Amino acid sequence: MENKGNYDVIVIGGGPIGLWASYYSGFRGLKTLLVEASDTLGGQAIYLYPQKEITDLPGIPAITGKELVDNLVLQMNSVQVDSVLQTKVTSILDDNGNKAVITDKGKFEGKYVLLTPGIGNFVPNKLGNPQVERFENHGLYYYVKNKEDFRNKSVMIVGGGDSAVDWAVEMINIAREIYLVHRRDEFRAAEANIKKIIQAGVKIFTPYILDSLTGDGKLEKAVLKKTTDSSQAVINVDSVLLMLGYKLDLSTIKGWNINLGQDGIFIDANCITNDPRILGAGDIASPREGIKQKLLVIGFAQATTAINYISKALRPSYPTFVHSTTKS
Repeated sequence: MENKGNYDVIVIGGGPIGLWASYYSGFRGLKTLLVEASDTLGGQAIYLYPQKEITDLPGIPAITGKELVDNLVLQMNSVQVDSVLQTKVTSILDDNGNKAVITDKGKFEGKYVLLTPGIGNFVPNKLGNPQVERFENHGLYYYVKNKEDFRNKSVMIVGGGDSAVDWAVEMINIAREIYLVHRRDEFRAAEANIKKIIQAGVKIFTPYILDSLTGDGKLEKAVLKKTTDSSQAVINVDSVLLMLGYKLDLSTIKGWNINLGQDGIFIDANCITNDPRILGAGDIASPREGIKQKLLVIGFAQATTAINYISKALRPSYPTFVHSTTKS
């Protein structure tokens, strides 16, 4: 198998954390490669909230997922970083003190590997109901790529967490009608957003489950069942969004000899796994001490820590970290 070059750092996963890690690695003067399995950079930010506002980043009052990714790509391109898309990593092997990253496009050799694949393979939770899932991509969706696809349509959103309620808020000025369906009377979402959808006239069905979808060639109706008495409600809809969360799928990583827990790969304070040449950051990373926080700001900090550790390990005489305001 052809060797694709010897890098200081190979970053696996091109979501926001991987993009920042790649930029910061290049900023620190490390020879860097970014490997992404899909055909698009951006990860969950592109799949889950491309046009939804993110409001929990310091100094940025509000930014959409797409805007954030566009900015991160622009930032990464300001330094020297190689990147390959549509390249699936199949294994990571030891290779004369380095790491050989084996992919379906060849072998890449690096001194260190930083894992930033988010939640791994993008696997949404489903109902397991054939009468619903037969409309997948024909009216039934698990994420929103473009809000304009739902303009002036009757949209039903199923779920009780922040994702479901946030998208109900986002659809207020887009959809003709909005229905929000949850199997319980109480929502887990932010109270402020619950008030917004009530004030906007979103039609809320609780406690109901989505029992089936019907239509002749395209989605036309959703059949709901009340959990308390099994009574039904039939709603005319054009689209249904199932917002039931997403699974952490680490199946491709299980053969890489990295210690895994329920919430991801175990890392220490320097973001190192049980393999001293493999580090992790972002949603994939599960700190051995303290609590796991699935926040972008935490992932950015972990990626920064990991790159600074690698820089110091490779170049002991260099400073542990460098401020951008003082770097010439």
